Amino acid sequence: MSSYTTSAAILGEIQRQDLIALTDDDREGVVNDTVLNQIIANASGFIDSKVASVYGNQLPFNPIPSSVANMALTIACYRLLRRREVPDEKNKFYEAYKDVVDFLNRVNKGDAMIDDAVTRDFSSVVYMGTRTTYGTMGSNNLARSL
Repeated sequence: MSSYTTSAAILGEIQRQDLIALTDDDREGVVNDTVLNQIIANASGFIDSKVASVYGNQLPFNPIPSSVANMALTIACYRLLRRREVPDEKNKFYEAYKDVVDFLNRVNKGDAMIDDAVTRDFSSVVYMGTRTTYGTMGSNNLARSL
């Protein structure tokens, strides 16, 4: 099964103490990696299931588009809080989660596409500016070197 987000990314959204509270069913005082990895896998699988009609032969995504990684992060964070039965109106990820689900439904219908650009390569862009006594002034001209 694919993993479109990571525990490190989740720790960027949810503080460690809160993540412990959300995953530590045995009250050991540590993040339960088994629970966390299952949440991540479920979020990734949810994305795959929603877009399989359009991207079936490209799943799992590799490399992972940044938009997919962000969607998986949102889904995982939302589901971590739902796991502890945090109501939607108190779940700070709820609105973003709804937006992700709406977007994935649009992709499934063919009304939207996933941005498949993983990263942008600026190595072939050349800045064309004009030298002045005050430095370089931009001419707003960007040219691709070939």
